[in-house]
Amino acid sequence: MIEVEARGKIEGNFDELVEKFRKIAKFKGEKERISFVYIRHNIKIDVREVLDDIVDLRLRVTNKQAEIIMKYGKWSGSDSREEYSVPINLQDIESAVSLLKCLDWDKGIIATTKTFVFDYKGIEFALVKYYGDEYYFEAEKMVENKKDIKKEKEFIKEECKKLGLNIFTGNEFMDYINYLNKNKNCKFDFKKQDFSYWKDKFKDYF
Repeated sequence: MIEVEARGKIEGNFDELVEKFRKIAKFKGEKERISFVYIRHNIKIDVREVLDDIVDLRLRVTNKQAEIIMKYGKWSGSDSREEYSVPINLQDIESAVSLLKCLDWDKGIIATTKTFVFDYKGIEFALVKYYGDEYYFEAEKMVENKKDIKKEKEFIKEECKKLGLNIFTGNEFMDYINYLNKNKNCKFDFKKQDFSYWKDKFKDYF
C-alpha cells in the first residue's frame, strides 16, 4: 500500500479543533505513542542534508502495541510513500532493538505523542499533541495504485483548505523538523545507552 499524506501545524486552539472534529467526523480513537525514529547518519542541524535518504525506519509503541515500521520514498510536507509494518510483542522490543543495532541502525530521535484520530470524508485526520506543547495534524489516505496518488493528494489538499488547515510547504516542513530536533526531541544512541534507560525514562508507554 502507498500512504498519501499531508501535514501542517495547528495554529489555533487544539482542544477546540478536536471538538470541531468530534461534531463533523467519525472519531476512531486516541493513541498514546512513543517513536524511536532511526537516522542512518549523524543527526543533522538541517534535515535538508538527508532529503535523499528514502528509508524512514521506526520502532514504535502505540497504546502498548509495538511494531517496526518502514516508510519508503521521498518525503516532505505532502508526500506519498510505501509503508510496511511488522508487529512485534512488547516483551520482545529489546530483541528488536538489538537486531536493528546489528544492522547498523542504532541512533536517532525519540518522539512522544498523543493523537486524536478521525475519519472525515474517507481521509484519516490525526490531530497530534507532540511532547504535550506542540500541535500539528496529519491527513492521509492509503492507495493501491500509483495512478491514484495525484487525485488523492488534490482531494486531501482541498478538504484541508475547507477546514482551515494549512499544509506545510516543503521548506516549512523542513524548518519545523529542525525546530523540533533542536528544542524538543531526545536523541538516542544504542551504542552508548541501553534501551532499558529509555524504557525507564518513558515507562508510561511500555
